[in-house]
Amino acid sequence: MKTQECSTEGCAKAAAFTTRTKPAWCLDCLKGILRKGGMSAAEPFSGPKAYWLMTCLKCGVQTHNRLEYVLEKNAIDEKTCRACYWAGWAEEQRDLVRGVVRLRSLSEDRIIKHLDANGFDLVTLVSEANDGNGPIITKCRACGRISAQRMGDIGWGCACTRNGKSSAPYGRGIPLVDSDSSALKWWDHERNDEAALRSVTLLSTRLCHWLCPKCGAQFEAKVREMTQWLSCPECSARRSAQWHEEYERWKITPVSAVPELAAAWADDSDPRQVMVAGGWELRRFRCPAGHHPRIGPLTFLKSGCPHCRGAESSKDKDYLADVLPEIASQWHPTRNGKHTPQNVVWSSKRSVWWLADCCGHEWQEPVVSRNKYQRLRCPNCRTILDSLAWQDPGLAAEWSPTNPVTAWQIRPNASTQYTPEWICATNPEHVWQAPLSGRTRGSECPECREAGKSRVELDHHAAAAEVFGKSRSGATIKDAAFTTRKSWTVDISAEAGGHRVVVEYDGAYWHAAPAKVLVDERKSLDLLAAGYAVVRLREDDLAPLAITHPRYHEIRVSSRAPRAEAVMREAYEWATGLV
Repeated sequence: MKTQECSTEGCAKAAAFTTRTKPAWCLDCLKGILRKGGMSAAEPFSGPKAYWLMTCLKCGVQTHNRLEYVLEKNAIDEKTCRACYWAGWAEEQRDLVRGVVRLRSLSEDRIIKHLDANGFDLVTLVSEANDGNGPIITKCRACGRISAQRMGDIGWGCACTRNGKSSAPYGRGIPLVDSDSSALKWWDHERNDEAALRSVTLLSTRLCHWLCPKCGAQFEAKVREMTQWLSCPECSARRSAQWHEEYERWKITPVSAVPELAAAWADDSDPRQVMVAGGWELRRFRCPAGHHPRIGPLTFLKSGCPHCRGAESSKDKDYLADVLPEIASQWHPTRNGKHTPQNVVWSSKRSVWWLADCCGHEWQEPVVSRNKYQRLRCPNCRTILDSLAWQDPGLAAEWSPTNPVTAWQIRPNASTQYTPEWICATNPEHVWQAPLSGRTRGSECPECREAGKSRVELDHHAAAAEVFGKSRSGATIKDAAFTTRKSWTVDISAEAGGHRVVVEYDGAYWHAAPAKVLVDERKSLDLLAAGYAVVRLREDDLAPLAITHPRYHEIRVSSRAPRAEAVMREAYEWATGLV
């Protein structure tokens, strides 16, 4: 196990955590850091980025704080406790207005109602009388974090509810080498090392070397600049000089001397007296489609009719239904007139009506605002977009109702202050606790998994190795095309006919539950999106999955009379016959 020495000068103990470049400290030194900030640990240390429950040495209030927050406050010689801080701040505010403004006091019922509306529970009031400026100790229902807040802060909700925006049409995190970006043709393989090509993403800000395929110029530029707009500095300078010369010629060329402009001229002015460029007046033209735009002659010559161009470009717009299907699914079916998710762009500022399928709540909100801020799916139920239930409904079906929030209120990659409880979809008597991150990476019910791979699965893998020539069992596959999970563990992976092939054995007992059917469908669709050919061996009377795709195939197998070699040969012949 990797260890790191404590960063405190003169301390030779092992640090409680490891880092690459930042300092790390042992448990004794961490206690000293907390003590300097006026705090003491109320629970074991669980990591530098985790919220750590601490007790204020002055007021005794317990709150969760990150280690980095304590370090920031220590650096400016400020105590960590926000209960003490806001209590002092509130007293200063009262002193400023005392005798001028009548001081108010909020009732506990009003405070609790405000907390409830924003997803908090009341832990305690620091003082009996609170005018809204004093601290209130709250606990987030979603993540369990305890904090000291003022009434105005509570309205923003917990940081865990600030649901990060989903990917815009141009996705981030996609490796350049795995993309279809044209920038790959400009990559300078001689001046860049291969490790750089494998590690940079489409939106990377790393400075790399490029080679212009047109003029051969070598230059440096950030990856994201090249993937968003290919440009060679030498070609750009040359084009700029050529355009300047051309523009000067157009300034002394009359409209009548250009056949395209003369034929479309519909202005009252004499085209022999009007120059193509250099004037500020807009001129009237007539396009073949019957439009009469008022536009500069040079713009009309270079770009054509703006009405026709707009109609053509509208075909390539990013409509809500294509870009954000979850938000589109909540479009109100009767209250938006002629507007639909198919003809409104995802970034539109138009205020439209929405309908929540969970409780029937109706509300108005601009389209673009749905993908901002808290990104709530339903403001009434406080469910969120891109939740576990939406992204991975099969896994969400095993989310226990005893958890503090529902599967519609937490994201698949969220970190929680508690360890979620799960109920096995195959056998509801199997109940266990496991981190959300582990489940989204593919961990299954520990009781169902104890037997490991069945004899029939091992036989099919042995047959695959014989028929396909080379195969892997239990490989974990990651691909940027996956939308449900970041990775999937597959039963058998091989190659045939130039295709990457995945073979899944679906036992009747483990794959019959509706939740498991959802997982099987999502897994197959992710693999197909990543370019794999998928073969599912459906055991006994398992119903076929609702998937229609040229690279998807199902083979019926029997648990009583398995024919491993014959089945694998059929899978191999199907895969080699794919185009």
